[in-house]
Amino acid sequence: MVDLTRSYDESTVTGVPIDPESNNPIQVDQTSYIQTLYDGTPPENDGVGEDGFDVSVNLTGTNVAEEVNICVVIDKSGSTSDSSGTDFNGDGTNETILEAELIAALTLFDAYVDAGYDPSEITISLTAYDDTATVYGSYTLDERADFVDALNDIRDDGPGGSTNFVAGLNSVDEAWTASGADPDATNIVAFLSDGEPWPPLPPQDIEGAREALEDEWGAVISGIGLGANSSVEDLDRLDNTGGADQVLSTDELLDIVVEPLTDAEFLRFEIEIEGFDVNGDPQTQTITVDETTVDANGDPVLITTQLGWSIDCLELDPIFSPTQDLTVTFNGIFAEDPGNPGSGEQVVTTQHTISLVICFVTGTQILTPGGLVAVEDLVAGDRVVTRDHGAQPIRWIGSSTVSPGRMTIRPDLRPVLIRKGALGEEQPNRDMQLSRQHRVLIRDWRAEMLFGSGEGVLVPAVALCNDGTITEQRPDAPVTYVHMLFDDHEIVYADGIETESFHPANRTLSAMDDDQRRELLALFPELEGEAEFAFDTARHHLRGREGRVLGAVDE
Repeated sequence: MVDLTRSYDESTVTGVPIDPESNNPIQVDQTSYIQTLYDGTPPENDGVGEDGFDVSVNLTGTNVAEEVNICVVIDKSGSTSDSSGTDFNGDGTNETILEAELIAALTLFDAYVDAGYDPSEITISLTAYDDTATVYGSYTLDERADFVDALNDIRDDGPGGSTNFVAGLNSVDEAWTASGADPDATNIVAFLSDGEPWPPLPPQDIEGAREALEDEWGAVISGIGLGANSSVEDLDRLDNTGGADQVLSTDELLDIVVEPLTDAEFLRFEIEIEGFDVNGDPQTQTITVDETTVDANGDPVLITTQLGWSIDCLELDPIFSPTQDLTVTFNGIFAEDPGNPGSGEQVVTTQHTISLVICFVTGTQILTPGGLVAVEDLVAGDRVVTRDHGAQPIRWIGSSTVSPGRMTIRPDLRPVLIRKGALGEEQPNRDMQLSRQHRVLIRDWRAEMLFGSGEGVLVPAVALCNDGTITEQRPDAPVTYVHMLFDDHEIVYADGIETESFHPANRTLSAMDDDQRRELLALFPELEGEAEFAFDTARHHLRGREGRVLGAVDE
């Protein structure tokens, strides 16, 4: 689980609809976390923004209440005393039309219960018609006994009279109005009959009655002829599902009327990390986690419970070069909505942006041809002593102040304190502070032995933290960072140690205010185009994990 006692970055999205067109829609919430790698040894030296981190995501779903109204319309006219021509209950005897309808109605009721529908969401109304129509009631799925009593009443009341399809259709409106049904809900009619309105004259306005239900209720009307002796020609006139059906078993009836609940099908998480490669070209790293993904121990990475799906502290080591902003996107992906064929996969997204800062803290003493000068006192045009190119003029210098509150929310903006002598005798020659990602030149035997670089390597300050002489700070006062820029990436002397100058990249411009951004683009217009960096780095630079390896080796 995410260690809530340590810094982390969190992103949440709520109420995202999944399968909205199906008969079982849900809403999902997704929360993702980024927390940098931590070996359990205090202090926490690697807040959000390091190149290695672990990720967690939690995706949960809740059912969306959806009202469904079903009206079963039963023909109890005189002709329903005739044989249906089919044995519906398997007792070896063909039932009458009315008996078959009553069996079908109860089977339909029980099928909705067995399908797992929420009783509070389903209401089944029951009407019956001959020359007129009667509404027998409306019932939720937990009122089965009352529904059976109503079926017995219909059996006792029939068969008899003529067959008035229009009266039967009109009874649906009466039943739904009486029950307070919502015209915008899912409204279904199962119209049962032997299929022959009687008398044939005068003609019944079946189509007009059907259209009235469609207009008022958006009703889906299935015309169903019960048994081998039924016909569907006139039932076709009221059916709006593509044609009435002759039903020879209760299973066939359920296939027509009762739609099985479809559970949302979760497929996978995709974690996308976007940044730039060493050549400055855009690069995306995608990590896919599904039910087949396992960790180094062979354990599943995807955790599935009754509440939803999650990933718990999956360790990632991005492939990107250090000192850049990264965008991390979590996509929870579901299969296509079964109620909307062709709509494609459904995606739930949360996103994180990791911004990195490279700069000095005010008070840092910079070596110039005229001596030491506090970095905040330097201005553009002043000359500064560099390791590789002698005294060089500052092309641009800027500053930004970060409040304690913002550093609490954004631990990647906290400074690193390097105590006097932490890197060697008089290195630095006083306590100094740098931004976490400000790189220090290490050019001793460790750099050559571990990384084959006799000229030294640039190591992020945060990677050198050692729980003693180099530590991450948690300031209770604002911290002002100063960016110092030359024509090239330079190594300068700050408080007696060799550190890098500002290395502008088009990604880092987004973290600056508008005036600073305009100034830098005027100096380096290529950053507004495709160029990723204004110039090459002065030395080989280490990623955070590499830097920690170097820092762990005693001098």
